[in-house]
Amino acid sequence: MAGVTHIEIQESVEELEALVRQQNNPRLKERLQALYMIKNQGITVCAIARSADA
Repeated sequence: MAGVTHIEIQESVEELEALVRQQNNPRLKERLQALYMIKNQGITVCAIARSADA
């Protein structure tokens, strides 16, 4: 399986929280929530992809 397995997120957890709250577009909000989970909870990109498929 090809794809991104690691990303570096420049925004802080607080910035990501604020961006999630401000976002009205459901698709972009979902992407921001994924970044938040990676940064705050240490969840991997692969784990998020698997949960999205379920």
